[in-house]
Amino acid sequence: MTETRPTDTTRPSGRRLRIAALFVSDWDHEFEDVATGRTPSHRLFGMQELEVRGHRVLHHTRSGRPRRARRTPWRLSQLLWLLRVQREVDVVLATHEAAALPALVLSRVGLVRRPVVVMTVAALEATTRPGLAGTVHRTALRGADAITVFSSAQREPLARRLGGLRRSPTWVPLGVDVEFFRSVAGDREGGILSVGTNAGKDFPTLMAALPRGMTCMVVTDAWNRAQAEPLAHRPDVTFRSDVPITELRELYSRAELMVLPLRESRMSSGQTVLLENLALGTPVVISDVSGVGDYLDPEVMCVVPPGDPDRLREALVDPGWRERALKGPALVASRFTAMHLASALETVCLDLVAAAADGRQARPLDESSPTLS
Repeated sequence: MTETRPTDTTRPSGRRLRIAALFVSDWDHEFEDVATGRTPSHRLFGMQELEVRGHRVLHHTRSGRPRRARRTPWRLSQLLWLLRVQREVDVVLATHEAAALPALVLSRVGLVRRPVVVMTVAALEATTRPGLAGTVHRTALRGADAITVFSSAQREPLARRLGGLRRSPTWVPLGVDVEFFRSVAGDREGGILSVGTNAGKDFPTLMAALPRGMTCMVVTDAWNRAQAEPLAHRPDVTFRSDVPITELRELYSRAELMVLPLRESRMSSGQTVLLENLALGTPVVISDVSGVGDYLDPEVMCVVPPGDPDRLREALVDPGWRERALKGPALVASRFTAMHLASALETVCLDLVAAAADGRQARPLDESSPTLS
């Protein structure tokens, strides 16, 4: 298997790509919100920055389509769109393994004939599911022309799980919109804040670690709330869900401390909230798990062992390290912006297109190729 390494944002782009971007749902509202500044550009997984770098990004939307067309299940609707536009693009870039599955299935039978790059988030979890679901994910992902991961610790396990990949999974750095999350001076009187969803969070350990009298707000999903709330037993701990990103940014900016209690997980977890807060200069305490290893720097944040309430409690009451958070914006700007993500994706895509052009993995699409009009 060959490997593509991500590059930096200063490298000239070379060939201008035409990219078909696939999403797990109709993402047109996210493009609109990013354009108006209501949400950060990393909600688009680097697509806006790829356009800034000179590439053309196409995406499907059902906005303005007849009501009957809008009733078509999203994945089928997006797949039909891809079959119509594939002659106009050089590469297909799926922003999640779930978004990639239909295209990968049709790629195996020759109906999708452009290289398919899959940005994975929970591929290790998806490929271990029992029964048909796991089989479909493993079979489909083996047909990807390139797979990327946001944690380098997932590269080898995923390669072993899938077997027979054309190239090793590539680590690409998750990046955030540093203009949207720009550090501003202000009072930090918001107490402890802990934010995140999915099974990679460990709020029960946080509940066990909280000293009496320390206020804490947890912003999470219903599943995590159900795990943590019965352990709170105190009025100074509150739970919220579905907080708009602009309000969440304000909570970040006012927080005395962002706590990210994590457990080992097969999915990417904790990286986005970590980087958003570092970009704002918010002090961070985070668990040292493999999924965030690429993003940790003990000179900038407080790193504690996972699942250890005593060590976490010590970190919560120790203010000595908090000046390190002032280095957070510079760390993110140097390595973990949305442009860094786009640059790494660009490298992967350009390599695949070049390989196809010189015949190493050519998938010619001529007028006789099956497609939809």
